[in-house]
Amino acid sequence: MQTDASSEARCFTRRESLAAYLDCADYVSSSALRRFARTGQSPELAMRTSVVPKEATLGDALHAMLLEPERFDEDFVTGDAPPPPAPGEACPAEQRTWLSAASCKALATMRAAVLGYDRLPLREWLERGDREISCYWTDAAGGRWKARPDCLCDDVIVELKTASDIRPNHFLKSRRRFGYDLQAAHYVDGVTRLIGRRPRFLYVAVESVRPHGIWVHEPEPEAIAAATTHLLDIRSRFQAELTALAAPL
Repeated sequence: MQTDASSEARCFTRRESLAAYLDCADYVSSSALRRFARTGQSPELAMRTSVVPKEATLGDALHAMLLEPERFDEDFVTGDAPPPPAPGEACPAEQRTWLSAASCKALATMRAAVLGYDRLPLREWLERGDREISCYWTDAAGGRWKARPDCLCDDVIVELKTASDIRPNHFLKSRRRFGYDLQAAHYVDGVTRLIGRRPRFLYVAVESVRPHGIWVHEPEPEAIAAATTHLLDIRSRFQAELTALAAPL
């Protein structure tokens, strides 16, 4: 994918760390918009609370293992017990997250389920696609937005989600509870501007509990349309409050 890092570009991508993406306060993420809509926080607070989680979850470890293997090696340590620190060195657990043998076994099963899925070329997309690329764009109203799809390949956005129950009716509850479809609409908007075509959007839901199965969900066009309408309303209110906060007294 061609990238344009010029600040004047209306839509561009950057390859950067998650921390750098979250630190870019000139653009607003879907997480900040969802937090603003759900909690009633001010736009400034909703943006400021977008930080890297202090405690990694099994889902974060799976993301790193599948999408950013180099980050997995840097952020996680595996084994039966946390390795002792070398003489004069800080404890490795202070910098890296220890994964128990049980967690490692679960991750291996989850990874195999994703890569072995044979109804869609998930393995090919994840190996060949642009993974964890930051996308920034400016809309006609001057709103500045950002997104970080898990993987973009062949006009398909692949978004990895972990859930305790991946069956359609149960995962639909998770979509509603966590605002996943708002995130999907936000990502589709950004990628459409980037590539000039409307992409497909797929949730790859993986069970975080045994047997660690997988189910691929593609939101219905009506669901994305409804989420887009809701998203535009949230963006409008977000921008209005942000402008009001910046206005001189």
